[in-house]
Amino acid sequence: MSGPQRQPASILSLLYLLLAGSAASSADGGSTAWCEVEPGSGDALLVRPGAGEPPITDINWFARPVPNPAGDWIIAYAMHDKNYMYNLTNGARIRIPDKSDAVATPDGRFMTVPSFYTPDGYVRFYDNAVLLEHLQRGEDADDVEPVYVHKHAALKRVFYQSLAHLGTVADDGVRTSVYRMIFSGTMDDTGFRMVDYTFKDSGGRLSVSPSNPIPLCPEIANDLMTPFISKDGNYVAAYTSPISEARYTAGASLKIYRITDVDYAAGHASCAEVVDFGFPAGKADFSFDGNALTFHISNVNYLSVFINGGVVAGSQEKGAILSTDVVVANLTRDADGVIDGVGGITRLTTAQALGVGNYFPAFLPDGKLFYISHAQPELAADRRFEFRVVDPHSHTFVGNLLADPARAQDVRRIGRLWAANCRTGDDYQYADHELPWFYYSLSAAQCEALVADQAGLPDADGARLLAACHELADR
Repeated sequence: MSGPQRQPASILSLLYLLLAGSAASSADGGSTAWCEVEPGSGDALLVRPGAGEPPITDINWFARPVPNPAGDWIIAYAMHDKNYMYNLTNGARIRIPDKSDAVATPDGRFMTVPSFYTPDGYVRFYDNAVLLEHLQRGEDADDVEPVYVHKHAALKRVFYQSLAHLGTVADDGVRTSVYRMIFSGTMDDTGFRMVDYTFKDSGGRLSVSPSNPIPLCPEIANDLMTPFISKDGNYVAAYTSPISEARYTAGASLKIYRITDVDYAAGHASCAEVVDFGFPAGKADFSFDGNALTFHISNVNYLSVFINGGVVAGSQEKGAILSTDVVVANLTRDADGVIDGVGGITRLTTAQALGVGNYFPAFLPDGKLFYISHAQPELAADRRFEFRVVDPHSHTFVGNLLADPARAQDVRRIGRLWAANCRTGDDYQYADHELPWFYYSLSAAQCEALVADQAGLPDADGARLLAACHELADR
């Protein structure tokens, strides 16, 4: 939801003076209450592994949901270069084929693995029902054979795939399903590409017709291997940057593009930008209904948080400097149903120390989401990871002030005040684009008290910052 309307400047100035007087007369303990932000980890609906269960000591990159007929919270992930299917609902866990990046189709019918992680270097599709049967029996399925292997020279050694289900129709005993996959360039050819797969099932006989791979939307500049496609195949979310490097630069931002034209015969696909979030993030996952987006934010820079096996930025001598946290954005649509904006955002977690990570969130089919949690603040050899399931709709959404340069300046200033008061032990200098997210960890009362406690802040500045604090009124 959006925040309350701005109050007239004169009223805000008076409120600022009243709050400042109250803060000045409060005890020291009360004046630092704004530092006590909630980590967000306590509201998890479920955490795996549970007590007494085998630990997860490594995670290769991300994890993805596995839709299933029972409606259980099932995911696929990789540990020590082996793929696993994990039923978070009941704790069952088995091996499944190949090394990493197992991603199910949105309808749950197939499990896919990109060619970089398969023995023969080609994209593979597996019958997900077979894998789920193994999971139910508690039997490893790493020897299951694929139902389809896409042997195409342009698809050797690709990775970071995401999938859409364009639809399924049944006609005269033939069931036809079309899936869209986007994936990275090969090791020798950068830039994301796209393929549509048409699966026909007639009396148990399966035939597959793939399109030719084509470049994904030249309008997406310097995607830095971050695009994810919506479940319906109509949109792509991607981190874009004016430079082809991982480091942050002005103008780098998470954006949503609508796929407006696909011409496999001509070899191109066109996109139109529909949302500019105004801040950097990537690997953003669309909800199954397409009305929300989840992603993680970080300090340092975005690509540094492609955490693989707990590798975080920093050193044993100086300690970790990286932290990541989970954010959800509600999306708005116009009268024609086209995504056209952001209805509100919420920060689900706030890392309490550098070196802590909550990252790569993904939606489950029922609207809940899960994320990877790496709670150790040190660069320790004994790694432990958890999967946490949360209900994003139980949190309060507030406006995306970062899309407005003037308002972004205000929340950046609030973030700087908070970091200066509350992150005094960090041996890290937060950059301007990292500071605004501290604002989204505060309640309205904490934000107002923080602003009011700043000695020497001009009344007009204080009133303007309080207006930003009021956006948090319902948090």
